[in-house]
Amino acid sequence: MSLDDNGNEAQEQIETPASPPLPASSDADKLSVIEALLFVSPEPLSAGALSEITGFDPGAVREMINRLVESYAEADRGLVVREVAGGFGFYSTPDAAPYISRLIRSQVNPRLTSAALETIAIVAYLQPVSRGVVAEIRGVQSEGVMKTLEDRGLVKPTGRGGPPGYAALFSTTDKFLERFGLRGLDDLPGLEEFAPDDATIDKIKRSLSWELEEDIGTAGGHRTGKGPEDTGEGGDRVAEGGGGPDSRGPGEPERDDGLTR
Repeated sequence: MSLDDNGNEAQEQIETPASPPLPASSDADKLSVIEALLFVSPEPLSAGALSEITGFDPGAVREMINRLVESYAEADRGLVVREVAGGFGFYSTPDAAPYISRLIRSQVNPRLTSAALETIAIVAYLQPVSRGVVAEIRGVQSEGVMKTLEDRGLVKPTGRGGPPGYAALFSTTDKFLERFGLRGLDDLPGLEEFAPDDATIDKIKRSLSWELEEDIGTAGGHRTGKGPEDTGEGGDRVAEGGGGPDSRGPGEPERDDGLTR
């Protein structure tokens, strides 16, 4: 108890500061701390974030991460430390994938449908890309699937293809990288791995040649109707990256919300 300037009793207010974490006393303790943080974090943690949380030297943190990566790789365990989406975290080994898939299938967990996987693959390889371009490639409106992917945090709007009124452009997110185990977009497999064989290419060329003859046979050399693969009024194609006002894509509306039932 103390007296104020007027001689009255003054109530002392004592604030108890929050106790700081006990400092790690050795390199082994620090390594254990980094290991625990990577294990409990629901998202990948960068070396900078770990340094900020722990107060450890950034260079030492990076060295400890490298030691953890090597340690788990050499121990031949079911877990490995991997760099994903600009951070590090624990992930299962490829050998465990079939068993983990069986576990996931046995639980109630909405999965992406083939339509959603097809849509997100287009976004991943062509981003930033508009709904119209996605619809043009798929041959069906994809607004419902795109909305599902956006709600699940796998794609996000990243601007427009021109002035106001032009189509919104979409790109993938860090959550997409995390979901598919990618460090960055450079880790996406090359499209040449999925290229059609010579017979398929010849078939496509014959089909396009037939469509060209049909176009030439119409008045003025233009198609008179709007087919399922047109992407705008009068059959105008939607340019990559937006290219014009958003026409919401061609064809019949997508009746798939991107989730299995």
